Amino acid sequence: MKTVAFPSLDPILKGGIPEGDQILVSGPPGSGKSIMAMQFIHEGIQKGENGVFFTLDSEREYLISQMEGAGIEVARLIEEGKMDVIELDPQDIYVLLDEMERHVKRLNAKRLVIDSLSILYVYCGSYRNLPEDLIAFLEKTKYQPPITLGSAVKKQMLYSMMTKIRHLGCTTLLISELAKNSNWFSRDTISEFACDGIILLDYHILGAAGVTRTLSIVKMRRSNYLEGVHEFRITEKGIELTRD
Repeated sequence: MKTVAFPSLDPILKGGIPEGDQILVSGPPGSGKSIMAMQFIHEGIQKGENGVFFTLDSEREYLISQMEGAGIEVARLIEEGKMDVIELDPQDIYVLLDEMERHVKRLNAKRLVIDSLSILYVYCGSYRNLPEDLIAFLEKTKYQPPITLGSAVKKQMLYSMMTKIRHLGCTTLLISELAKNSNWFSRDTISEFACDGIILLDYHILGAAGVTRTLSIVKMRRSNYLEGVHEFRITEKGIELTRD
């Protein structure tokens, strides 16, 4: 089995992420999800694997500025055709999928980041994003079809989307916002079952002592990993483990 190196997490992942897997990166706002994803792309480039960072809820220039601040020479890497940061409109998920495929082929990308799955889930519930045959059926009924649909349909649509993204053939980090003290590992409550692995990030406010940040590998289907809760800190280089 081939693995994709992730040097920042090597002490925990024991060899990296299985090639082609989808990994859910979950945590509350400010826990370090986007920074970890940027490192994943950057460390891939250093291993000769091009990457694309797809954002559904941030401006491209803002993310590039954030990456540059973390010491990643994004402008140079984009110019060299080794990576790109792409804004996607989540309102039409079929156009979104076509755009993803186009950019993956353009860069011959091996690593993807999608930020965030939570935004994608919201738009999976839009009537306009249903398959065309189902839309045609609903329009033939005597009842007005709903503008948005229930959670069961949204989960089915998201699962279908994740399957299509998997077919792009890349190793993928899927970012999900998560409420503090949630009983789930994702906002949508379905991607945690569909993904091959889960990395859970969190932070704990300790009063005058400051903030402690933690990372746990919840599952990694095809790889060994170090169990437990691991502390990390965010530096100018990104995420750094503070102990093994």
